[in-house]
Amino acid sequence: MCPKDYAASTGNGPGLFIDRLAPQRREIIRRILDEPRTYVLLSLRSSARHLKIDATTLLRIVQAIGFKRYHDFQQYLHDRSIAFSTAMDSMETSADRKNSVEAIVGTSLDRDFDNLKQLRNNLDRSRLVAVANKVHASRRILVIAGDMASSLAMYLDYNLAVLGLDTAVALSPGEIVHRARHVNKKDVVFAISYGRGLYQTVEGLKSAKENGAFCVGISDTFVSPLARIASQFFLASAQHVSFADSYVAGMSLLGALLTACANVHRRTNVSVLKKVAQEQRTGYRWYVDGA
Repeated sequence: MCPKDYAASTGNGPGLFIDRLAPQRREIIRRILDEPRTYVLLSLRSSARHLKIDATTLLRIVQAIGFKRYHDFQQYLHDRSIAFSTAMDSMETSADRKNSVEAIVGTSLDRDFDNLKQLRNNLDRSRLVAVANKVHASRRILVIAGDMASSLAMYLDYNLAVLGLDTAVALSPGEIVHRARHVNKKDVVFAISYGRGLYQTVEGLKSAKENGAFCVGISDTFVSPLARIASQFFLASAQHVSFADSYVAGMSLLGALLTACANVHRRTNVSVLKKVAQEQRTGYRWYVDGA
């Protein structure tokens, strides 16, 4: 089983199958899932020694919850460690006390660059273009997010509005509930949330999906509930050295989406952007010396 397989399953990935285990084996797997960082880099034999059980027994437990190979389970643990990480985890694991602050800053920039490279290498551009066509064909577009991801949602909403599309952004629980209630199969809904997924964002996308909307999820891990709900799901790594998530790849993904939106109906969008350009040259918003 690969990450996409468990993302597509119902329930929280392999957690759907844990209750089928005998109580003693259920406790063993829960010990691993509660501390994914402890086990993610350990081999099957090393993990078994750490748990004081036989390696064959551990492999059978892993297979019983839905993984064909232990390597697939390790990949899940990697994603789970990302999803459940905290701001303090990054500070503790990445900052060597021997390094200068300047060196740590350099490491942070390198991590951002790695996130971008992952996006560049793994993004399925044809799926992104398909979403852009859905956006243009939709009656209305709703973008939902919360917490720090609100900045990404506002960026997407603002720029879709520049193209003349009927778009709205919902960032609070109340806004999400009310706006998601009124979408239907003619609409496109974007949900952006990292890690385990913010409750209001996940519930909002669930509601939109139940109402028939075309749903697009963006997160940094296939463990995210958004991966199971969305019609299309995109991964943008947010791994970071500081306490704050890195949104470099997320912003780049949205930039690529907006590029696709601008070019799938290029003639229409050029006509719209000519008016935008006129305002940008002479509009009242811009500071003029001596005015």
